[in-house]
Amino acid sequence: MSLDEEFDELQRLFAQKDLLTEPRRPAGNGFMEVLLAKRKNMKIKIYQERGHSLPHIHIDYGRQHHAASYAIESGERIEGNLSKKYDSDVSSWLERNREKLLKIWNALQAGTPHEPLMAELSGDV
Repeated sequence: MSLDEEFDELQRLFAQKDLLTEPRRPAGNGFMEVLLAKRKNMKIKIYQERGHSLPHIHIDYGRQHHAASYAIESGERIEGNLSKKYDSDVSSWLERNREKLLKIWNALQAGTPHEPLMAELSGDV
């Protein structure tokens, strides 16, 4: 493994630890906000939103907070102004992580522990 590859792996491991240990904060509506993945200018989040029956994620990109929301099950964009050129990448990531994301969504909505499930996510976006 080259030095660059080893550095990338170490950075990935650090990022995973940060995600699992970062304090969770209430979202604007008083429910919990969970950071699922973070890389450079992108954050993928999920909220504890009781009353929302459609499992979905939120994406912040660059300086855009809530740049887009995507349905976990279909991978389709629900809303947002993120450039459409990113839709296939997000859909691909959702497809690879769908089962895990649905488990996290369900645990979060039920108020049960979701942290162990987050360690299983693929960090590739």
